[in-house]
Amino acid sequence: MLIFADMKQIVRYNSGFMALVALLAVIWVTYTLMYLLTPYFGDDWGYLSVHRTSTGLDGLYPLHEFWLADARHWLHSNGRMANYLASFCLGVFPKWLIDVILGSAACAGAALIVRIGGLWRTDGYGSMAVIIVAVYAMLFPWWDMMFTIDFALNYPFALAVILAATYMFGRMKSADGKAPLMTSAVIIVGVVAGCMHESASLPVLAGVGVWLWFHRDDNGLSTMQRRMLWAFAAGTALATLSPGILFRAAGSEAWRVPDDNPWILVVKSAPITLIVAVAFICSLICSRRMRRMLPRIAASPSIVWGVAAIVALGSVAAGGIVGRSGWFSQAYALIFMCRWIRMSELRLPRAVTVTAAAVAWIVTVAQSIATSVTAVEFGRRMEAIDEAYLESADGVVFADDIDYLTSPWWTLQRIDHRTQDMTMERENIAGYFHREHLPVILPRAATSIDFSTLHTAKFNSGAVITTRKPEGDSCLSVTVIPFSRAGREFYLIMPRRRAAWGER
Repeated sequence: MLIFADMKQIVRYNSGFMALVALLAVIWVTYTLMYLLTPYFGDDWGYLSVHRTSTGLDGLYPLHEFWLADARHWLHSNGRMANYLASFCLGVFPKWLIDVILGSAACAGAALIVRIGGLWRTDGYGSMAVIIVAVYAMLFPWWDMMFTIDFALNYPFALAVILAATYMFGRMKSADGKAPLMTSAVIIVGVVAGCMHESASLPVLAGVGVWLWFHRDDNGLSTMQRRMLWAFAAGTALATLSPGILFRAAGSEAWRVPDDNPWILVVKSAPITLIVAVAFICSLICSRRMRRMLPRIAASPSIVWGVAAIVALGSVAAGGIVGRSGWFSQAYALIFMCRWIRMSELRLPRAVTVTAAAVAWIVTVAQSIATSVTAVEFGRRMEAIDEAYLESADGVVFADDIDYLTSPWWTLQRIDHRTQDMTMERENIAGYFHREHLPVILPRAATSIDFSTLHTAKFNSGAVITTRKPEGDSCLSVTVIPFSRAGREFYLIMPRRRAAWGER
């Protein structure tokens, strides 16, 4: 009977871990496909043109002057390593290679949350690990252009790098620092991780500072850990204190209008952090056992992630952007929750956790696959539009308008497509291809129109092509795009697009 009991325990242990690995594998495959199927979009075109155009390495800066491009970016925009990587990778690497790296990073971020949270291969917590990965895959703001290269480098990739660095930090407790090569590697990793994104590294540094304060008499850091920590702090300072970030924090970008007031921004962008915080506070109020455990939690590495999650809310409130601003805070909150539950040994009935994990697994897999399948048709459509633009003498393309930002519903708005109200993107596209005319997508029904005699044409979509430029209040509810056709000037007038989920 004892043998059968042991076998039952092994099967239960392995089944939970196998479900976790299978879910991570699906995320890796489907998210990699999403990156492969998502064309250059938004800021990608700007960073793409830093070092090259469609004719080769003839962008704004020669490749050997990458340091000059990065220095100017540090002065005028921000000091994030993620953006330096964006211009370099887009200039040097083929898109498919970048996409595979980003898909792997998206998967690694989920795996590292579980690993640092203490749920990796932990008996009795397999279902919780699956649920945590599902929360990351389903409830994080992937809809906020996270399948574009620049945004992916700034958020999913930056998170994976910082979590990998902290995991590496924890594994060097006995490293004495006598190996020069290892020291160099540790310093490079620390600086790069700290410089990835100030909203990610500064909260972690604050959390580590609080943790060290609790261990100020004997923090027990090895020589190598100290070197890595100083390197991480230096990278964080380099990113946080860049003039571009300081000017932005001072409100110098007058064109940027906050999506909402700070409190609403926090609620919309970091709900997971708020839920974890409320649950933890309620446990302290309602449970004497939890209050007795509080000093032990505060003295453990758990405090790093709890403090980081709260400090990261500052950038959410100050950033003015719904969505991506809460990425790091929510990830750190999940790690804290995992460690807190492990330390308190909280457990729900197995039937409840297994059922919840199974539902989460099925929903996440179904949504990921369905979105990837939908993105195949989307990729073909965008490829046809790009080819038609390159063949067009005046930049005009005739194509059906499909609003992937708001439908189909099951994609959760993760498919990003070219919206004509993004004038800067259209300018960057024309510059990249050395074209005089910006791309303009007209309704397919306009193909048969004689533009040499046209004055006004209306379409079922609500779009209007006219020779008269709208003025005054009439411009507030529409997007106006000028273009030339048959030697004449026209205006494409379209209703303002519906706000995507999460936008104000």
